[in-house]
Amino acid sequence: MKKILLAFTLAIISLLSLAAQNNIRITGTVLDKADNDPIEQAGIRILREKDSTYVQGLATDDAGKFIVSISPGKYIISVSYLGYKEAFVNVDASKKSVVMDDIFLSADGIMLSEAVVTAKAAEIAIKGDTIEYNADSYKVQPSAVVEDLLKKMPGAEVDSEGKITINGKEIKKILVDGKEFFSDDPKVASKNLPAAMVDKLQVLDRKSDMSQMTGFDDGDDETVINLTIKKNMKQGLYGSTTSGLGSDDRYGLSGIANYMHNDNQFTLMGGSNNTNNEGFTDNAGNTFRGFRPSGINFGGGNGIIKSTSGGFNFSMTPSDKLKWGGNSRIGRTENDVITNRHVERFTPNDPRGNLFQNTNSTGINKSDNIGVDFRFEWTPDSLTKVIFSPNLQYGQNKASNINDFLSTYENTNDSINWGKSTYFSEGESKSVNARLEVSRKLGKKGRVISFSLSGGFNKLDNDIENWSKKTTRQSASPDSISLIDIRTNQDNHGHNWRAYLSYVEPIGRNNFIQFNYSFRKNYSVADQNTYKNDGSDNYTIVDSTATKNLKNDFINQEIGINFKSVRAKYNYTLGVMLQPSKMDNWVITPKESAEISNNVLNYAPVAQFNYLWDKRHNLRVDYSGTTSQPSTTQLSSVRDESDPLNISYGNPNLKPTFTNRFRLRYQKFNPEKASAIMVFGGFDFASNDIVARTYSFEGGRQESTFDNINGNWSTNLRLIMNRPLRNKKFSVNSMTFGNYARKNGYIDSGKNTANTLNLAESLGLQYRSDLFDFGLRGNIRYTTTDNSLGNLQDRTIYNYGGSFNTTWYLPYNFVVDTDLNYSANAGTTQGFELNEWLWNASMSKQIFKAKNGTIKFSVYDILHQKTNISQSFQTESVSESITNVLESYFMVSFIYRFQIFKGGAKMTDMNNDSGPRFGPPGGGGRPSRRL
Repeated sequence: MKKILLAFTLAIISLLSLAAQNNIRITGTVLDKADNDPIEQAGIRILREKDSTYVQGLATDDAGKFIVSISPGKYIISVSYLGYKEAFVNVDASKKSVVMDDIFLSADGIMLSEAVVTAKAAEIAIKGDTIEYNADSYKVQPSAVVEDLLKKMPGAEVDSEGKITINGKEIKKILVDGKEFFSDDPKVASKNLPAAMVDKLQVLDRKSDMSQMTGFDDGDDETVINLTIKKNMKQGLYGSTTSGLGSDDRYGLSGIANYMHNDNQFTLMGGSNNTNNEGFTDNAGNTFRGFRPSGINFGGGNGIIKSTSGGFNFSMTPSDKLKWGGNSRIGRTENDVITNRHVERFTPNDPRGNLFQNTNSTGINKSDNIGVDFRFEWTPDSLTKVIFSPNLQYGQNKASNINDFLSTYENTNDSINWGKSTYFSEGESKSVNARLEVSRKLGKKGRVISFSLSGGFNKLDNDIENWSKKTTRQSASPDSISLIDIRTNQDNHGHNWRAYLSYVEPIGRNNFIQFNYSFRKNYSVADQNTYKNDGSDNYTIVDSTATKNLKNDFINQEIGINFKSVRAKYNYTLGVMLQPSKMDNWVITPKESAEISNNVLNYAPVAQFNYLWDKRHNLRVDYSGTTSQPSTTQLSSVRDESDPLNISYGNPNLKPTFTNRFRLRYQKFNPEKASAIMVFGGFDFASNDIVARTYSFEGGRQESTFDNINGNWSTNLRLIMNRPLRNKKFSVNSMTFGNYARKNGYIDSGKNTANTLNLAESLGLQYRSDLFDFGLRGNIRYTTTDNSLGNLQDRTIYNYGGSFNTTWYLPYNFVVDTDLNYSANAGTTQGFELNEWLWNASMSKQIFKAKNGTIKFSVYDILHQKTNISQSFQTESVSESITNVLESYFMVSFIYRFQIFKGGAKMTDMNNDSGPRFGPPGGGGRPSRRL
């Protein structure tokens, strides 16, 4: 028997060896004849020479190379790519493997100037750590901006405030051809840059400047988008102006001009509208958000927004040794909001049931913003790099709102407390920051010493007027009436600085060890002075319940060691950091003062593993452990009694929170099928998590403090798939998401564990042709929360809907575009149900001989059904709100495009209509696919 097995094994090995010997390898490289650049994703077809029958096919890699293993014979190699003339090369591979001469493709002049291309490149490609989306694969309106493009991409989400999330990660920056564009405000690019100029949209986790210098991850990486510009638009001037007038006094004006010459970029833009299309981030409004009373939320797409903005961005490379750039921006926004909010607070020990709080709010928020950023990068020689980045921010803010509120218990029809309040604030904020980073290579390859110094200061002044009258019903005594009429001056200021030193030493072959040290100091003061009305409309009486002075002096040191090993197929990093810190807090009020000191030694382990099957197929696993300290407010035992119904104080016995974070990322791209699959996962759990602890008293009064708790954890998994169907005009994409979280908290004296399961699916189909395009998408989200306290109501919510969009290309340069979105929910509180059909449509026509003008008629919310409903689930409460929206209107717009390109690019390269869009989110259509 053993001899038979041995003979069988030898026979199999011989057959495999013979098969391997009989296979012939054909290797080649495809290049652009004009500039010798490699052509990625060129289609390679292997045909038999005698009858031209198809044998097999593949695509070139990012270096333009291809390798095919095939049986001996004579073949014809067909090479094709969008916008190039197809090439045919005969190959005799009868006896031995063949390394072909470079294959050069010439641009197809007819196709470039006239033909509309119906072939389709891969929608999504994966290149190492980068996910690359092909912009021409997504249907957007002719006048689309980058934000419209993002909303069509699988895995991408844009919320009502313009925040961009891709594959669960928030986008912090948008780059243009690898260069920063308006620094840390991605909304400027997403809401202003024409989608027509974008060739590829790349998503990557970009390392910090220091990480790129040292080769070691410092934890400051950020997820960014890099927009690559179409090749024939990189030498010249192009831009557009848009003006529109509509019903209900709606208007929109904008203009953008871009000039590119080699590695130099210049962009000038500006606009004004009252259609909720903010072209920038309202930093001033966000800065003052924490001072406003609860019940109303400005921003976030709520209410009606008027905005005016302007900006200039530049990036220059005057020499091989110096790169520099920067931007300046100015903006004004006004936000009118009306909100109806319902909060259900869990009171498990009260026989009257849970406490219901209903608030009606009306408010106006006005902000002015000015920002300036610069970045200088100097490489005096091949061993040294210096980066300097200063920035300045200035803002002014005015806010006012009026609230009416009413509280009742679940099992009674009688009110517990009610009243009204008014609020007004006016303030300004300033900040200046700078960072200097220096790196020097030291002789031996991989040996690097790096240093950074950063710091800045900030100041905020805010004047507040607060008036409220509240009536509380007592069970055994007459109703209690409390009147608050106060004025407050808030003066916050502080400064910070940090020094960092890193040394990297190579060990053996492709192994590295890093030693690093940093010292950081933060100092902040929050001085709040509050005065009561003395009865003569003079505010001279000190309010001892609200006046306080908080000072915080924090010193943190970090001593770390990391080891990194790099191999052909994988690499990994292991490290640990010790973090001794000292925190001194002073709390001073008219009644008392307290000093809190805290000395802590924390540690932060880190691990990372990457495995690469190839550039398009990879796996990454990350682990990090971090310690976070409680804030001054959380530690201070001084009671804040400025609102008699909601009293808060801290807990000086709080412990630091230690959080473990695991992350998983798997990506695979098949170039032959143009399909992609991506998996993202995470798991977090915390020890000594800091949570709120709320106590309920007679008359609806509540007191809240903080406490530590264990057992809080969450996990999530996201699966994204995309592929064209056999008919390349169709493509299908899917995103599946699941999240499970266990959150422990305290309600009165009891501990509640809320287990929340969240499942979601989004499935889309796209079709493209010369006559029309359409997209169809359906989505559903299931959320259920189970509470351990038996007398708390569990809740299950369904959110579901779908969308359809289509664009028709008609004779005489007419384009008709429409989109229909349906949204609904189930399981919500009565009065907060969602059942909405949102229908938008437009018709446009190109005019002038050069087709550089467009007249467009648009109608938004044709069915008058748009609503804005939001929900929030916490361990101790559930809240729901309805906010006013921009109602149905129509607009007539005129878009004019101008261009001066080098190299013969035409206006048709900018698509039909590339001005910034006005109107609410949504819309179908796509730019025409002309090369």
